[in-house]
Amino acid sequence: MTHMLPSRLSGFAFTALIILGLAHSSVSAQQNNFTRPIIGVLNTELIERDSLAAKGVRLERDKFVTRYQTEVRDLEVELREEEQRLTQQRNVLAPEVFQQQVEAFQAKLATAQQDSRVKQQNLNVVFQQAMVQIRQEMLRISSQVAQELGINMVMPQNLILLSDPSMDITRPVLDILNERLPSVEMQNPEGAVAQAEGEAAAE
Repeated sequence: MTHMLPSRLSGFAFTALIILGLAHSSVSAQQNNFTRPIIGVLNTELIERDSLAAKGVRLERDKFVTRYQTEVRDLEVELREEEQRLTQQRNVLAPEVFQQQVEAFQAKLATAQQDSRVKQQNLNVVFQQAMVQIRQEMLRISSQVAQELGINMVMPQNLILLSDPSMDITRPVLDILNERLPSVEMQNPEGAVAQAEGEAAAE
């Protein structure tokens, strides 16, 4: 029995796993001049969703997301109140004083928006750094499992239209990954390294 599988391309998984398959094939080809492909299928999306390490990283990220959302809501309330006070003082203050306060308010608003963007960018940087560690270990384990099973090419599931379930190596890879890498520490997005990379991405 075959499964109909999604065809959405995952660039990272595609490149890495194709290289893995070609590496095995090239060695065998040198020995035998021709190698019959023995293909394994790996559901990289499932592993990145369901592995213990990935779940832990997303949970840590979501804590920061929730905190940042609360900060933004509180700041929005504060800015609205300040804007209302400023509007009420329009006819009371001298024009130059009112203009100074308007400019100060605009500067405060721009700073708040920039701070919010930087925080989100920094959070994305450290989240992706943690996920890269998981993907790298997933690829190492995929190579190990493939060799043990005599597989010389591993393809990501989302590139394949049809496959036999017996070709799927996702479960053993996921089990080993959970045992070998049950958690990954995500850096503090407010740290200096994350901030520097986030600001560089914003430029």
